[in-house]
Amino acid sequence: MGGFDFEQHSVRGDITAIAGSTITVKTDEGDTYSVATGPNTRFRKQQDLIKVTDLHVGDMIAAVGDKDPKAKTVGAMFVVVIDKEMYAKARADFGKTWTTGVVRSIDGTNIVIKRPDNVTQTVAVDENTSFRRRREDITLADIKPGDNITARGALQNGSFLATMVNLGGPRGFGGGAGDRSRSDSSSTPNSAAQPSGNPPNNQSKNQSNSQPNN
Repeated sequence: MGGFDFEQHSVRGDITAIAGSTITVKTDEGDTYSVATGPNTRFRKQQDLIKVTDLHVGDMIAAVGDKDPKAKTVGAMFVVVIDKEMYAKARADFGKTWTTGVVRSIDGTNIVIKRPDNVTQTVAVDENTSFRRRREDITLADIKPGDNITARGALQNGSFLATMVNLGGPRGFGGGAGDRSRSDSSSTPNSAAQPSGNPPNNQSKNQSNSQPNN
């Protein structure tokens, strides 16, 4: 089962202007996108449904929909307000206490994933690891190359040992955009907090079992 590619269909950044139903967003990479919304666009802040009029310049959002990287536009199906403190913490913890990406290969109890920042990381599992698809318990055998997974765990001796692996597309921030794997509160950080481009400065791409993808 192939996963939803959140990065190809979304843009994330700070609102710099709002003109009617059009939102201008500046990304972490410095790109400026025009986000078009309409009657069918869903807006969410945490668990609350909101309106475009509830957004403000300076808010951080993730917009998911029809993204055109060349034209720098997004026709938004979902717009989710991101808590900046939670986002900063998730970035700092990325690759350390949680990770996410597309499965490239599985070798025994090691799952190799390609993360959104183009780093390849190995996720190790053991008899204590739980596997979930939405609210359903699954096993390692249910995970295949091409699937999207998100894992919670910790680095141990340079390896990422997972205590929980969730199968399916990454969750949108606050349970909104990109939600293809809605599970219980013990699951994983939200995909809107996924780092894109380069990882945070305090994280080395050369850590053991985490190498840049060629």
